[in-house]
Amino acid sequence: MYLGKKKLHDPEEYERDRKRNIETKNSAVWLAFFELDGLINKTQLAGQYFNKSQAWLSQKLNGCISHNRKQGFSELDYHQLAEAFRHIARRLEAHADEIDAAKMDGTD
Repeated sequence: MYLGKKKLHDPEEYERDRKRNIETKNSAVWLAFFELDGLINKTQLAGQYFNKSQAWLSQKLNGCISHNRKQGFSELDYHQLAEAFRHIARRLEAHADEIDAAKMDGTD
């Protein structure tokens, strides 16, 4: 289910395509980054969760050829990426809870 803010021309068609795309790990990762475009800083994600560069992440996402080999995520990389997304989600949830719990500025 698409949770983004972009207006979709045909939401039902998008949802059908989306269901097909999340059947394989490679497509599910590509779709996640497509739908989260502008919300996830790929440079920071690659550095903080993989100790790698943004170029490394982009090569994996786009299946670039490097050293005569098509680049892609390993099973461990997929798991690590999923855990990174879960960690980011927990961090966002914690910040949202703190905002809700805080008092209004300048009001007594």
